[in-house]
Amino acid sequence: MPTNSQEKETFFLTEEGHEAKVEKLKELRHELYEELPDKLKEAKAHEGDLRENKEFMFLREKQDRLQAEVKRLENLLDKAEIIDRSEIRSDMVSIGTRVILQPSDGNGPETYTLVSPAEANLEENKISVGSPVGEALMGHQQGEEVVAHTPSGDRKYTILGIGE
Repeated sequence: MPTNSQEKETFFLTEEGHEAKVEKLKELRHELYEELPDKLKEAKAHEGDLRENKEFMFLREKQDRLQAEVKRLENLLDKAEIIDRSEIRSDMVSIGTRVILQPSDGNGPETYTLVSPAEANLEENKISVGSPVGEALMGHQQGEEVVAHTPSGDRKYTILGIGE
């Protein structure tokens, strides 16, 4: 039986988030293993010391960054568990739920989907369950007021609705 230090850390992803990570990994692998080698070969063909070849050095740095990102995504996907839509609750805020909030400052309403930190994306209104607002919302129900302790101060919200 594995000990706590041997247990696999799990990342929860929505189905859409998992598909997006798989697609991103595919794109990065294509660039790393199919496009970049030709560019490196071409840059290496230029005369002179490779340490003075700025294009070659730039491409090598890019290769290192791509390798690190590919490894990070492979690790994340290896440890990912896809959230079953049928298990997403609509009576209480949990990972995978969409929440409609009314800020106490009168702005809004605001709609967010609570996701794992690996899937958070503010441009898509996906906030991490580990963020101050996400943590404050977890386990609460429609109609309740919550206070999120953010770096810019406390923010109060009323939960107007919960869905998937």
